[in-house]
Amino acid sequence: MIIDHDRIQGFMEPMIMHFNIHDNVKMEEFEILDSVRFDLVITEKAHYAINFKIIGKRLDSADNTDLDFLDDDKSLYNVKEVGEKFDNVKFLKTNNSNYELYKSNKDFTIISYIFSRCPMPEMCPAVISKNQFLADTFNKENIEFLIISFDYIFDTPETLLEQYGSIEDNYPNVTFLSSTNHYNDLILLTKQSDVSFGGVEENNIGHTMRTIILNKNKQLLKAYEGYNWTPADLKKDLLNFIKMNK
Repeated sequence: MIIDHDRIQGFMEPMIMHFNIHDNVKMEEFEILDSVRFDLVITEKAHYAINFKIIGKRLDSADNTDLDFLDDDKSLYNVKEVGEKFDNVKFLKTNNSNYELYKSNKDFTIISYIFSRCPMPEMCPAVISKNQFLADTFNKENIEFLIISFDYIFDTPETLLEQYGSIEDNYPNVTFLSSTNHYNDLILLTKQSDVSFGGVEENNIGHTMRTIILNKNKQLLKAYEGYNWTPADLKKDLLNFIKMNK
């Protein structure tokens, strides 16, 4: 369920995001734009929402929802299909130097998207952990793992360095990139990656999730939807791509 939730005191800022719903919840009882209260249960590796209570109904039609950012504007930037080449983009590394996609000579580039304030263990933190595992597995290959923050206001290079500098130190093939002052590049890359986000300037962030593999020519090889993909799946695919590349 996509929920536009209020601030959870001491835990999470307002956000628009996907919530896992407990199997005991009857989804057919809800309509778009219902106002609800619920309990959020956080485990070590996941979360789920339960004990819903509908506290209000909106009269607006679903067409007036604020979740329009989830619909790709293909008139501006087309989603890239397998075999199609991505355009060049630039971002900032944690040391404030520039990263340019077309200047990378890596055989393969794996791109994931996060924002540092995401508290859900199976979402952004899990994506980072998956990249760490894969980076360690392929540490002798000419492969880079890019983790790009779409929070172009809060996640400055300095913030990413403070949060993830130790990961970059331990995994030299992992690079965290800030989109601060690179909004147009962020829009271009996320649109072509079929990733949507919104609410950054309103401090009410919502986003979809996708991880992609590009080859040396920056052509899309494969995409992994959401956050339920496993490192084992990507590892298997990447090993096949490496074998085909030799």
